[in-house]
Amino acid sequence: MATFLRDFNVGIYKEHLDDAAFLYEQRRAYLRDPEVNWADLSAWEDRLEAHLDALVVGGDLALEICAKEAEAGEPGAMHAALRVFCRQNRKESVFATLDAIDPAADAAVDAAAWALCSEVGWRDDVLRTFQQEDRPQLTRILARVVGYRRFSSEGLVADRLSRKPSFGRTEMAWALGRVGSAASVRVLRPLLDDEDPCVREAAAIAMMRLGDDFPVRQAALNAGSDAWTRRVLAIGGDSRSVRILLDVVKAEPDTETVVALGLLGDLAAVAPLVELLDDEGLAVAAGIALNTITGAELHARVFVPDTFDPDELTNDEREAFAKDGTLPTKNGKPFGNWERRPLLDKAGWRAWLEDNKHRFSRQNRWRMGKPHGPAALLDCLIAETTPYVVRAATSEELVVRFGMDVPFEADLPVSLQRRFLSKIGTWIAQHGDTFESGGWYFGGRPQ
Repeated sequence: MATFLRDFNVGIYKEHLDDAAFLYEQRRAYLRDPEVNWADLSAWEDRLEAHLDALVVGGDLALEICAKEAEAGEPGAMHAALRVFCRQNRKESVFATLDAIDPAADAAVDAAAWALCSEVGWRDDVLRTFQQEDRPQLTRILARVVGYRRFSSEGLVADRLSRKPSFGRTEMAWALGRVGSAASVRVLRPLLDDEDPCVREAAAIAMMRLGDDFPVRQAALNAGSDAWTRRVLAIGGDSRSVRILLDVVKAEPDTETVVALGLLGDLAAVAPLVELLDDEGLAVAAGIALNTITGAELHARVFVPDTFDPDELTNDEREAFAKDGTLPTKNGKPFGNWERRPLLDKAGWRAWLEDNKHRFSRQNRWRMGKPHGPAALLDCLIAETTPYVVRAATSEELVVRFGMDVPFEADLPVSLQRRFLSKIGTWIAQHGDTFESGGWYFGGRPQ
């Protein structure tokens, strides 16, 4: 009987761990899906939480299952196991799992970092381990934890970064932008010439968060050749950046430049963005950019049929598919999902713009149909249809342009996002009148 009960419980805990791994992966994918409302992630987070609670209640047997699955290295299961280890205060299990991760395995690094960002409270242990240069495989993970949790550690991160490690330069630059001060700019500036464009972008944004506008000038000079500069200009650029990015769009457009024009909010970009709605590769980005400027919330419902492997079809279905491509249906309706996407119809956009042109002035820059400023940026963060790419840049803008000091991140759990959005609202109530709506700012000063 005891053996049977143990085997039964093992099956239950494996199922909880499998479900937790699946929910982690789904939440991770949906976070950056522009067709998913950010607030809807709470349903996935609540379901994940229930499975983690069940594993915590499972005690030693559940921990044994978690340890075996974490050792196997599948990112989702490892993520769930690490969170259970943290909740059970099993530091040895946590760091043993981290030590086994390949620092070049992005999916595993992401899974481990997000687990620790969500759970770990061992500030001293994290900083002591981060300081150990003989464990470089942990640098990428722990640097994210340091920045995400805002652990006071500027000197430590700056020292590690100045030693030019093989792994973790992007993550440490990102972290310094959150825990550093103006004194860290000297460490970050050489990274603008790093061979890795991700490092260059992270360092540039970190420097801007710390009040240095040198990256804006550098990005303006290199926007035609370096893709990483476009997001930098979107977050910290001035009115001249609009013309620079419009020239890039004419010569060699890409999605980063198109979204950046939406973030800059200058009406000069509207007509070129409407023209890009005919470009299959850039149309969605153009629709996102237009909604970001205008607040029109013009979306369309698009049916996306499921894909099928012919080998999975029945004989009759396979015969119909081979004959004329007919796919199986349910009650006469094809399998698939309706998804929300930005409206990509030029005529629809032109009609809306004609009807609403009286609301806009070329003297202002715009966000969500309102003159650009802290309040408009908060509205952008709150709007449930604002995609992650825009929300993440908007949270950076609030720091870079207006000096907002609320530790908001666009990938926080929904419950924490709501709490911090309320704090941003309080900050704006106290400081918002300092800024003239529709203007260009950097570091709290007009550009």
